[in-house]
Amino acid sequence: MTQIAQNSNQEEWLKVLGKGMITLPKRWRDEMGIENGDVVKAKKSENTVVIEAKPQAKSAAPYRVYSDEEIQEFLEEDRLPEDVAKRVQARFRKPSSPTK
Repeated sequence: MTQIAQNSNQEEWLKVLGKGMITLPKRWRDEMGIENGDVVKAKKSENTVVIEAKPQAKSAAPYRVYSDEEIQEFLEEDRLPEDVAKRVQARFRKPSSPTK
């Protein structure tokens, strides 16, 4: 079992399910503003695990939007040298079907 504590000193024993999953009590999620799909921070110190809600504005995107120029730069950096690209294409080219 894992113990989870909240800043207001509320404690509760939670059952660890398959793949290490736990369920935070609904009242805790409501009090902390944690919604389905939100990201939380977990800290482990010896036998203690603390789960902290991530403060974020509702309109903030959880990802970065790249400009067209940045995307082009990434594509150029990732481009295979021509000789390597030809070898890869040849390796994965479908063999021609035998003719009778």
